[in-house]
Amino acid sequence: MTPTQALLVFIALSILCLALPLLPLLRTLSRGTPRPTPFERQPEPAARAEEFRHMVREQFAHLLHLARDSGPIRGANENGRPFIVLGVSNHLAEQLPPRTRRLRSLVLAAGHLDIPGELICDRELFAEGRINVAHNALIKSALSQRDIAIGRRARVTRWVRTERRLDVAEGGQLKGWASAAQEIALARRTQFEQLLAPRIVFGRLPEDARRPRQPDTVARFDPPQRSNGQPGNGRNLSVPAGHTVKADLLVSGKLIIGDGCRIIGDLRADKSIIIGQDVVIEGAAYADGPISIGAGCKMNGPVFSRSEIQLGSGSEIGSMNHPSTLAADTLLISEGCIAHGSVWAMRRGEVLDERNAS
Repeated sequence: MTPTQALLVFIALSILCLALPLLPLLRTLSRGTPRPTPFERQPEPAARAEEFRHMVREQFAHLLHLARDSGPIRGANENGRPFIVLGVSNHLAEQLPPRTRRLRSLVLAAGHLDIPGELICDRELFAEGRINVAHNALIKSALSQRDIAIGRRARVTRWVRTERRLDVAEGGQLKGWASAAQEIALARRTQFEQLLAPRIVFGRLPEDARRPRQPDTVARFDPPQRSNGQPGNGRNLSVPAGHTVKADLLVSGKLIIGDGCRIIGDLRADKSIIIGQDVVIEGAAYADGPISIGAGCKMNGPVFSRSEIQLGSGSEIGSMNHPSTLAADTLLISEGCIAHGSVWAMRRGEVLDERNAS
């Protein structure tokens, strides 16, 4: 090997040794700041809800009109599936044999619809008025032109849609898709998967839920700059409390945002993101690992984790004028939080009961 060749080999090895520590950062930066799965694309349960609405309008509009005056109507559709159409003053419990625990008929009501406790409904429910599902009942799907109330420890297995408000009592379960035109309110210990509404309230709101937020921080934090102009030190980054950052923060390790900070930009971390209390994020937050959000935070953009998100009490996702998205495999949400738009727990979502927390 000539001296020139040896020198070239030495230079190549030196460059390789210098570049190896930067590979995780380059991989992170090459991804940019991904956005969550778009929720504008309706999931299958949403399409089924619209199909059911169309079926009610096409096949049962006349029967609902007759039932308002003549009382309950029983029958079977063209596929042989039984149905019960209730009038305004009829009650489902009066139409069931004593000690009935399972109902295999489609139920439609021209007024309000009350589902007795402990009853299992294998078919869809529809009401032009309010639907009340009593404690420990299990329903497949429900569609109401007014409100829907899910009682204590009652369960929905497919989907639920209301043109006004959906209330779920303590210990209720919403499997699949739940949507409301105005608001969804979930009590503590409620479990859920997919939620969609202009306003979603988790647990009881504190008395100071609308307290004025702290004034904008004035101390500016300038993150370290790499040679390519991107902020971050490549691995871990910590923003001190009470500072403002006007930049996207992208790291290959852990990202920590101190209390009272304001970030005007996106957050991206390969490992985890820890956000302190009373933080304002005017951008998106994405992590492959868990995201922890402290109490009283305001997240204006979407928040997505491939692992777990913990949302502290009094925090807010999006706004009425700018709905957003909260999505993760696991969502653990404290009482007093509000979300606007879409909330998606791919495996498990729960409103935490912190009454006995130490």
